[in-house]
Amino acid sequence: MEEQYMSLITEYIDGSLSEESRKEFDAYVTEGHIDMHEVEALAELQGKMITAPEPIPTDAMSEGFYSQLNAAKVEQSTDSGASKWEVLWQMILGTNRGRLAFGMAVLVFGIVIGRTLTGSFYQNQLTDLSAQMVDMKEMMMMTMLEEESVTKRLKGVQMSSELVSTNAEVTDAMFMTLNSDESTNVRMAALNLLAQYADDPAIREGLINSISQQESPLMQVALAELMVELQESKAVSEFKNIIEGEYTPEEVKTTLRESVNKIM
Repeated sequence: MEEQYMSLITEYIDGSLSEESRKEFDAYVTEGHIDMHEVEALAELQGKMITAPEPIPTDAMSEGFYSQLNAAKVEQSTDSGASKWEVLWQMILGTNRGRLAFGMAVLVFGIVIGRTLTGSFYQNQLTDLSAQMVDMKEMMMMTMLEEESVTKRLKGVQMSSELVSTNAEVTDAMFMTLNSDESTNVRMAALNLLAQYADDPAIREGLINSISQQESPLMQVALAELMVELQESKAVSEFKNIIEGEYTPEEVKTTLRESVNKIM
């Protein structure tokens, strides 16, 4: 587990994550940078360390400590190195905080060594986990696109942003949303997403075919602007049909004519 994530993990275990930090933590978990199994192991270790009884020094222990300290001073000239290590060891393990820090350090060290020695096994597990996360994300996205709430459908579109170029089912779902969702806002979100992948021939063809499916002037104009940007001549005939349409508003016809002229 890399050091850059340890502060977030520590705050997660302590329950002190801010809302913004929580989003960042969840993102790292989703991307596979933070392994929740390892986080849970750290949390369990911290729980054991915190609940461990704090040693209460007795008078005899105090006297013994000072006697040992005096003896250490006397022997410092002949055995200073060993004495320093013993004192340091007592400082580390003498308090709950010290034991917790030491335990977490040992656990993190073990994780790093384990990953180094079993890199291929870990990589295979990480690959499997990533595939499962993609499947889960796709399932959630498909479910949200069918929700009645416009806000949830918009979130569904946003969730598909990393899947469109690699997943045919997600791409089809985005085109269905673009062509048939009852909300112009949701259709516009789908258009903006698909436009990012317009260099893909299949997606570009789908965008051209979508022109005739749009009844909203806002969507028609948005598609026209995209086709001008792409300089896609195949879209001209689709726009001409809209321009010649009986129910197309005059101001929309004017805008579309200007766009067509910029393509030709």
